[in-house]
Order: sequence, then C-alpha cells, then structure tokens
Amino acid sequence: IDPPVTYLQIIRAAILPAVLYYVALLFIVHLQAKKQGVTDVPDAPKNAGSRFPGVVFAAAFVALIVLLVVGFTPFRAVSLSLLVIVLVGALRPATRLSPKKIVAAAVEAAQSGVALVAAAACVGIILGVVTLTGIGSKLPAAILPLAQDNRLLALILLMISTIILGMGLPSAVCYLLMATLVGPVLGELGVVPLAAHLFIFYFGMMSMVTPPVALAAYTAAAIARSGIMATGLAAFRFSLVGFALPFAFVLRPELLLMNDFDNFADWLHVITQLLFSLTGIIALSAAIVGFGFTRLRFSTRFIGLIASLLLLLTPEDFADGWAQLGALTVTIAAAVVNFRKYRNQPTG
Repeated sequence: IDPPVTYLQIIRAAILPAVLYYVALLFIVHLQAKKQGVTDVPDAPKNAGSRFPGVVFAAAFVALIVLLVVGFTPFRAVSLSLLVIVLVGALRPATRLSPKKIVAAAVEAAQSGVALVAAAACVGIILGVVTLTGIGSKLPAAILPLAQDNRLLALILLMISTIILGMGLPSAVCYLLMATLVGPVLGELGVVPLAAHLFIFYFGMMSMVTPPVALAAYTAAAIARSGIMATGLAAFRFSLVGFALPFAFVLRPELLLMNDFDNFADWLHVITQLLFSLTGIIALSAAIVGFGFTRLRFSTRFIGLIASLLLLLTPEDFADGWAQLGALTVTIAAAVVNFRKYRNQPTG
C-alpha cells in the first residue's frame, strides 16, 4: 500500500504550476495593455496617508483568509471581514465610514448582486439538465472509446467534461465529484495519481472563468460594472494560456517536484523543463494577444502558437527532447526579429 500523500507534498507539487499560471496571467495582461497603448500610472505622492486606504482592504483580505483557514464558514468569514473594514477604516477620518455611507454601500452591493443571482439561477438549470439526464456519469466513461488510445485526445476530452461537470460547484464539491467520475479514467491512461488529482481540481476550477457559467467572471463584472458576457469572454481569453498548464504537468510530471532530487542531474532536468514551460507560456501569450515588442503578423502568431504547444505539450521522451529544443530556438528567433522591428520603428 502506498503511503498517504502529505499536505506538504501537495504544496510542493502545486507550486510550480501555480507560479507558471500567474506568470502567464500577468504576461498576457501586460501584452494586452501594451497593445491597447495603456500608459504607466503616474506615481502617487509618497506619504503614509495615501497608502492607508490600501491597508484597510489588505487587513480585510488577511482577516478573510485567516478566518477561512481557522474553519469559519464562508458567510461568517465574509461578515467578519466586512466588520474589519469598518473598524480599521475608523482609525482615520479619510477612511471612516459613517452610517449613511454604510447603508449606501449595502444598497450598492445588493444592486450589484442581482446579476450574479440571475447567473446562479441559470447555472441551476444547467446542473439540473446534467444531473437528470445522467450525462454526468456517462460522459467520462465514453471518453476512452472515443480517444482510441490517444492520450492527448483523451486528456482534451476529460478537460471538456471536467469543465462542464464543474459548472457552478464549490471547490470541495467539484473536486470530490470529479475525482469520483474522472479520476478512474485518468488512472487507466497511466497518469501519475497526484498529477491526475491536480488535473481534475485545476479544470474543475477553470469552469469559474469559462462561459456560459463563469461565476467568478460574473462577480468581477458586478464589481467593475461591466457587461456580464463581455467580462466572461475576456476572462476566458486571458485564461487560455492557463488551459495548457495541466497538460504540461501530466505529460511531464517532473514539474510537480515529486522526485527525491538526490543529484544535480535531477535538478537540471526540472530546471530544463521549467525553462521550456516558461518560454511556452510567454510565446502562447504573445500569440493569443497578437503582440510582442510590437504587433505580430498572423504568420508570426501561428508560428508562436505551434512552438508554444510543442514546448508545453510535448512529452519528455518524444524525439529525445529535440522537438522542444527546436521549438525553443524558433521562439527565440521570432522574438529577436520582433525586437529588431521594434528598435527600427521611428521615434516620436
């Protein structure tokens, strides 16, 4: 019997995929801002008073995380975090909330939540259809015959089914459901158990930014006062790079840091695969946005897309790594050409 997986092992396995995802997200937002000509925000005056409003929200965020970790229910944790905002904000006149402001904030929050309630009602309809028709239990079982021993195709089909079945579910419920329905299928594909469970949990959560449900995007739309579907599509577009990462750590489990690392060769192997993955997500971000140092032609975007997929989705034993090395060379060459084009642009 295999020993149980410790929480520390889970943290170690999840850290590189998490870092790569946030690097991808920051990079794609940065490129989108450059493409739209968004300029830097002028520096605010450096004094303690100007930074204090941020401290109010930081204190509420820290309180929320601590309360959730301690074991408070989400409803109670959020309620106490709101109380923290009021108490910490009362320390300075500039951030102090009067009863009138508190009532106005409550009314505005309720009005913003109307769209979210409507979206949640639609989610209930979708979940009802999935549950009553039995498609939730039948879909994963049909994947292996459809894939016909093609591991990558099977993973893509599992991704789709996991996103569909995870629509609108809380993270714990989503994971338990997916582990029951999809987990055995990944086991039959020979996926490392810890990689399989992270794959399931990852794509179960990606349903939060995948239309038509995208509950996280709808919440963001209420906060930003933007269109629900437009925000959902933007969230999906910005998250596209992240959709490739679970395939990367399933096909190359060394990214999960599960080895003992007894010698330098093990570390070198992980660093090499991390370099390939990092270059892949940067190339994929540029291909999606259509911007690098300057705007990219369609041919350059297509080359970047193919090279990034080779860097991210090529198994480590495929062609002895030459496919990844070739894709890395092409990506660097394309970046150099685009940078020279940027340098040769007329100034002013």
